[in-house]
Amino acid sequence: MMGRACIKLLRRLIRREDGVAAIEAALGLPILLTMIVGVLELTNIYFVSASLENSVMRASRFGITGSIDEGSTREEQVRAIIAKQTFGRVDMNEVQIETLVYEQFGDIGQPEPYTDQNESGSYEFGEPFTDVNGNGQWDDDMATAGLGEAGDIVLYRVRYTSPSITGLFDWATRAVNISATVAVRNEPY
Repeated sequence: MMGRACIKLLRRLIRREDGVAAIEAALGLPILLTMIVGVLELTNIYFVSASLENSVMRASRFGITGSIDEGSTREEQVRAIIAKQTFGRVDMNEVQIETLVYEQFGDIGQPEPYTDQNESGSYEFGEPFTDVNGNGQWDDDMATAGLGEAGDIVLYRVRYTSPSITGLFDWATRAVNISATVAVRNEPY
C-alpha cells in the first residue's frame, strides 16, 4: 500500500511543470556567468597586451630622436609615454622596462665573443674574451644598458605581469606575463 502511494506521488510530480524554469536557471546560470567572466578576463589580457605593444612602439619612436625635454631624462620620458599609452590599465610600479644598446642588429641577444680553449662549447671562467660592453666580465649578452647615442641599435623590452580583473580564475592563472619588444636604430642627432 505504501509503495503504491509513493509511485502515485512520483508520477504526479513527474507530470508537473511548476518550478522547471527555476531548476533550469540554477543549472545554466553558473555556466553562463563563468563564460561571461572568462570573456572579460581574456579581453582584458588582450587589451593590456595590445596597449603595451603600442606603448613600446611609441616609446621607441621617441627614443630614436634623442630629444630631451627640459627637467627630465630620456628614461623618464620613455616611462611616461608607456604610462600614457596603456591608459591606466598597467601599474607602472610593476612594469619592468629594459633598454639595451648594441652596435648592430645581428648583435642582439648574442654573447660576448670568447676563445673556447677547452672546447666545452660554453664560456668558462678564465677563458679569454672580448669585453664588448666594457664591464670587465664576460656576459651572455653583449649589450650595455641605456638608450644609446646617434646611430646605435636600441632594444626596448617591457615586461608586465597582468593580474586578474575579477579574481574568479585566480586558481588557474594567478597572473599573466605580458611582454613587448622592439629594436630600432637611433637617428643621427
